[in-house]
Amino acid sequence: MTASRRFWLAGITVLAAAVWSAGPVAAGGSDWRVGYYTPSGQTLSMASADQPSAGLAQFNFTNQDNTALLVTTHGASKGTLLGDMRGKTIHVEFDITGATGAFTYFGEGTADNPCLYPANTRLFFETDNGGGFAFTHFWWSNPENQILITNGHFTLDAVVEPTEWSDWNGQPGATQAAGFNDAASNVTMIGLSFGGGCFFENGVGTTDGSGTFTLDSYSAA
Repeated sequence: MTASRRFWLAGITVLAAAVWSAGPVAAGGSDWRVGYYTPSGQTLSMASADQPSAGLAQFNFTNQDNTALLVTTHGASKGTLLGDMRGKTIHVEFDITGATGAFTYFGEGTADNPCLYPANTRLFFETDNGGGFAFTHFWWSNPENQILITNGHFTLDAVVEPTEWSDWNGQPGATQAAGFNDAASNVTMIGLSFGGGCFFENGVGTTDGSGTFTLDSYSAA
């Protein structure tokens, strides 16, 4: 994961320096992993998410804008969430509880991130990079997202077809149909990203470090 990934959205590419505390290591037990930006801001530290009593995965937000991903690559998902996802509808349900501070995102209010869109989460998938990096190996649901503003129960839905996604370089799937279909036919990682302002995966947090995110379900049919 490079800084360019962190600072991507809608054709805008911006690099900036930042220093944070590293994200906490979750207690683990889930087949899902949480991606926290490290203090360098250049890479993600992947920690196993907690296994909630009901649901798929759980983690706590921090008071740093460093929570960027919740994803799975687990083999048990092959054929349901991994593999050929073309034409399937992804449906996600999640809860946010215990948040008392405001949600924030990295670069909020700065010249490097001038857009005013609030902290949010959206669907994300990628394909194998074994043959080399390509912008069209990484896809985010666009426009489908959920603004992170309060506690509650939320849903996200998107069909895995080009018009509902955009790639690492901010290009809509409709103009990158071949690359989209190649990636969607061999999904190797899937989940949710967290960002705000001009960007989809620049990291979020809460002002007081409160708030628990519980992934209740993540399905495709």
